[in-house]
Amino acid sequence: MKPINVPTIPLKAAKSRVRRFREQMLDAKVPDENVPRAILIPITDLLAIIEKYSTVDENGDVVNSLKGVRAYFAVKVTDKALPDDVTALIVAVDKNGKDIIPTHENGLGDEESSEIYDFTTPCPSECDPTSPLFVHPIE
Repeated sequence: MKPINVPTIPLKAAKSRVRRFREQMLDAKVPDENVPRAILIPITDLLAIIEKYSTVDENGDVVNSLKGVRAYFAVKVTDKALPDDVTALIVAVDKNGKDIIPTHENGLGDEESSEIYDFTTPCPSECDPTSPLFVHPIE
């Protein structure tokens, strides 16, 4: 596998950050079953967003007009018998760092459709309990 040049952190630091997040949520009185552990973002959906904002220039090179995507954490009520699911709403971000959200107000969209994507799946429904990042708060 070819290495990529993006920021990484050691596993020990990552585990510490995950544990600290969970502890802060529990300190804020969020029930343990409602504290998100992770969110699965399907690669095919991310690639579809990338493709949507890609063009081919006069030299035949693929040019993308995005800086990236932004994830907004949200809670959706799915079933009154289950804890609320924390998801991430994904929006494309332009090269200036602005969300690309066509709206009725800005004349670029309508009230029923948007480019706010809701394709993430929260853990615990999509977890890897064997992952070293599947940590528990310090008891």
